[in-house]
Amino acid sequence: MATVNTRDPKVDIPPFLREKESVSFILGVNPTPRLQADGKGILVEMKFGGAPHTCFFPWESIERLECKGSVIQFIPDMDEILRDKTEKTEPAKKKRPNLRLVR
Repeated sequence: MATVNTRDPKVDIPPFLREKESVSFILGVNPTPRLQADGKGILVEMKFGGAPHTCFFPWESIERLECKGSVIQFIPDMDEILRDKTEKTEPAKKKRPNLRLVR
């Protein structure tokens, strides 16, 4: 199963599925001879209500891949997430006043 962010403009799916932000597609319950995966993404012919449609899912649109016994979840920008966590966990620095009292 592949969970895809349908808001990616490169995703090619039937128009009625674009209403949802994220859709899970079942790939390979039975062998799928026309499934192609390369450096750009996954291309697969699927049927929706009996009507065939050749879907394309670029890798950057895939949020999660799942199969029996394993799950791969993709985090879009890990550097940004780590940066946010680091900023939140660092102790606040005490500011020193610019003026000092001299006697």
